[in-house]
Amino acid sequence: MRTELAAAGIKFRLRSDAGALLSDAWEGTKLLQSAVSVRWAPDARRLVMNRSGVAEAAPVVRAAYARVRDGGAAVARKMISDGALSGRLDDHQAANVAMLTSPKTWGGCVFDEQGTGKTVTLIATFDVLVERQLTDTLLVVAPKSMVGEWQQEFGRFTGDLYRTAVAEGDRHGKTRTLFSGADVIVMNFETLVALQDEVVRLARRTRLTLVVDESFNVKNPEASRTRAAATVREWCTHAFVLCGTPAPNSAADVVAQFDLVDFGYTFRGLRLDRDKGVAARQIGQRLEDTGLFVRNVKSVVLPDLPSKSFTEVEVVLAPQQQAAYDAALHDLIVDLENVDDEAYAREITSYLERRAALLRICADPSPVVPGYDELPAKIAALDELLGHLVGERGEKVVVWSFYRSSLDRIARRYASMGLVRIDGSVTDASERRQAVHRFQHDPDVSIFLGNPAAAGAGLTLHSARYAVYESLSNQAAHYLQSLDRIHRRGQQRDVRYVTLIARETLEEVEYERLRAKADAQADLLGDPFTPAPTRRMMLEDLLRPKAVSR
Repeated sequence: MRTELAAAGIKFRLRSDAGALLSDAWEGTKLLQSAVSVRWAPDARRLVMNRSGVAEAAPVVRAAYARVRDGGAAVARKMISDGALSGRLDDHQAANVAMLTSPKTWGGCVFDEQGTGKTVTLIATFDVLVERQLTDTLLVVAPKSMVGEWQQEFGRFTGDLYRTAVAEGDRHGKTRTLFSGADVIVMNFETLVALQDEVVRLARRTRLTLVVDESFNVKNPEASRTRAAATVREWCTHAFVLCGTPAPNSAADVVAQFDLVDFGYTFRGLRLDRDKGVAARQIGQRLEDTGLFVRNVKSVVLPDLPSKSFTEVEVVLAPQQQAAYDAALHDLIVDLENVDDEAYAREITSYLERRAALLRICADPSPVVPGYDELPAKIAALDELLGHLVGERGEKVVVWSFYRSSLDRIARRYASMGLVRIDGSVTDASERRQAVHRFQHDPDVSIFLGNPAAAGAGLTLHSARYAVYESLSNQAAHYLQSLDRIHRRGQQRDVRYVTLIARETLEEVEYERLRAKADAQADLLGDPFTPAPTRRMMLEDLLRPKAVSR
């Protein structure tokens, strides 16, 4: 057998103790097509058949994507005319659904920008697949904060066409929901991990379609949620990932998301270079050559949406705050200068925590500086901003803060202005919806206070045209998603983002890094170049003619 396998060009290992052949699943596709006689384990055969099916279907699916892109909405709508919900879609959503349901497709990656209607796209996609008798049940896996939104959107868009259930409660209750006969089941990532075996059992009984919302949560192939989703995927007829920010930190973030959908077809055999710049070019080239995904940005598909602009407000730290920052910075620099690389590697967690403490001091030093009793500089800046926007102009304002101490301080200080709050402590879906509803519709509620990690996705807050960042999340995805809470369908006024940045501190570096990551993601996905004007850019434009005339 060794000779036959080698002649067929199949990489393998033999386990003599068990008489088993071990091979990569994609190598197994070669074995499937070869004349070598082997007895397949049922699960192994399914893994190989899944990959073989994608490889065989890829040319047909790629041709369908090209046909839709060349023919536009008219061609797309003809392709999905059998869908009961297709007539209610915008043109870009119809094009998405036509590509995602093309003949022989295995699923797809939906990377449309936030606010363009990804949820509705997937609801209509499922409806078309049901009409064509290609699937029976939809399993949606989403962050906890988004679970209730999916159930609400299904009800709003489809009425009573599909029975939707949320897997919640204890393990027994969640399992009962899973096998309740519901057409659509929604669960969070933690439930997927806990009920992985039960979900596979469901997929063996019914034609199950998997949807992973905010799929940057499965960008790490070693994470338990990624492994659980990958295991379930092997038994699903189709899989879709949804994310407006699929590559928030680096180009490599998209690899595991594609792998989940197409069993590793797009990036099979690719060894990423250690240099991130080189790796980004490798991934970009593979996406251009092989990758099948949909990506729409608001500037193109929602051209009537008002513009957005960015203003950075430099804040001078208060005296005690500055002294605390300078001391912490000095100590960290001295320690880094006096440690070798090996010792640094051993203590890297400690050094990262000390770096994070510098950023916390820029917002609110009280948790890390004993006896701190002055007003932080950013709170003083907020006093002025909110006094003007809320007190004088009657505007509603979204305030974003990353730190619990800052959130508590802001909530207490501006409660009299009418404030609702969503952060990690708010886990009840109805409480979240009530907070959003009050901010959107109650004239006595002027401030929405949120942590981007907990409230940065899935919320519509377009009753405000101003968003103020008191402090920044340490995750680019949280920041990028939070931007679109006020700049989305239904916004009638120009939107303005104000970011408070402590002058001559590490925050300046962090903010530039966030913006750079946003630009890198846009470049990777082929977004049109539409720079959002910032205050600095405007000043440069205004001052340039003077410099030229001198």
